[in-house]
Amino acid sequence: MAYDEKMVKDYLEQFTEMFTAAGFTNIRTRDDKRNPGLDIHEMGGARMGKGPKTSLLNKWNQLHACKNVFVTDGACMTSTSTQNPSLTYMALTARAADFAMGEMKKGNL
Repeated sequence: MAYDEKMVKDYLEQFTEMFTAAGFTNIRTRDDKRNPGLDIHEMGGARMGKGPKTSLLNKWNQLHACKNVFVTDGACMTSTSTQNPSLTYMALTARAADFAMGEMKKGNL
């Protein structure tokens, strides 16, 4: 069994267990065998926030601890809707690049 298939199996088992513990009944799971990348978007890991005690990135997607590093993929977001966050990533990237260019022109980067 491929690693992706094991992850799907584990996911289905984990959420069934959580839903059962929460009191849900008639829980039905299914794996529709979509091609990799069509139904998942990894999120989180480099949270955006107000300060380094609670987040890795500032509001410009810039690392608090390393001012010349910007993270503009799904890592900055702690959650997403069900699908297609690509336009949001593109907007975050354009915004961060605009900020970075302004900072470079000021000599701050």
